[in-house]
Amino acid sequence: MRSLLPFWLTVAAFAQNSGTITGTVLDLSGDQVPNAAIEATNVATKAVYKAASSDKGSYTFAALPGGAYDLSVTTPGFNPYAQQNVMVQAGQTLRLDIHLTDFQLGTLGDGVEFRKDQLTAHATPSGPAPRTRQGKPDLTGVWYAQRTLDPGKPEPLAWAEKLFRERVASNSKDAPGAHCLTRGITAAGALFPYELVQTPARLVMIFEDDIPSHRTVYLDGRRHPKDPNPNWMGHSIGHWEGDTLVVDTVGFNDKTWLDNQGHPHTENLHVTERLRRPDLGHLEIEFTIEDPGAYTKPWVIKRVADLYPRAEVGEYVCNEGERDAPHMVGK
Repeated sequence: MRSLLPFWLTVAAFAQNSGTITGTVLDLSGDQVPNAAIEATNVATKAVYKAASSDKGSYTFAALPGGAYDLSVTTPGFNPYAQQNVMVQAGQTLRLDIHLTDFQLGTLGDGVEFRKDQLTAHATPSGPAPRTRQGKPDLTGVWYAQRTLDPGKPEPLAWAEKLFRERVASNSKDAPGAHCLTRGITAAGALFPYELVQTPARLVMIFEDDIPSHRTVYLDGRRHPKDPNPNWMGHSIGHWEGDTLVVDTVGFNDKTWLDNQGHPHTENLHVTERLRRPDLGHLEIEFTIEDPGAYTKPWVIKRVADLYPRAEVGEYVCNEGERDAPHMVGK
């Protein structure tokens, strides 16, 4: 029994120095939200702890070292949730219910179920990726909205972090898309289906949900303009590295958001995309975001899109005189 005493003393000491966060994940109507992915990041150590809500919406982080934590929640159909500096006291249990806002803010329209369908995996045809006459993978096809596999960890500078938190606190009411403005290069193709049309000289992207509704990647060997006119989607050129199409984009204005939460950028934004079609039914997309005026180091986002056989890209219109903006709920 003596040999066990130090072990139990260690366990007891650890329990005294750790705390617990527990609660329920709820939607706007007060119903429980199951299977929500929750992360708690220790502000000091950057250690990440993960949990998921149960069928009844409950979740628990047990034995967390005492300190401040940033909580985030992602689940299909709901806007991302973030809460900073949640204090965990050693030896105590913190009750924290999480209230999520659905994509449609609880109003009629394309809400939670629609978003779930767009952001979950779909059955796809099997087989090898098609190839062009030049022997390269052919990315042509209509694709479901891109699903995020890894959102990455942006490390913003102080001004960018401050602006990001202000946007989160105001429920993203000033998002460009809410005002009929372009959402930006990292959002195009991530909300609704989109189509790729590949030729030897260019790759054309046709979007169902954005203005402008298209984007061109030049594959003919041209370079970026020496002094590009800053615009919403930038200027894109591409080249092949084996079976991966590498797309280099510069020449942005600073008006778009890099994600739904509202991470900003400057006109010095440089985005590198790597597109790969590993088989007939899937497209892999990796964004590397570089902007030394807003972030301390590059930020990588990884996504995948499922082939949408026999589908057609629909028409999208965001009219000038829209009536949604005055009703966007802010802080």
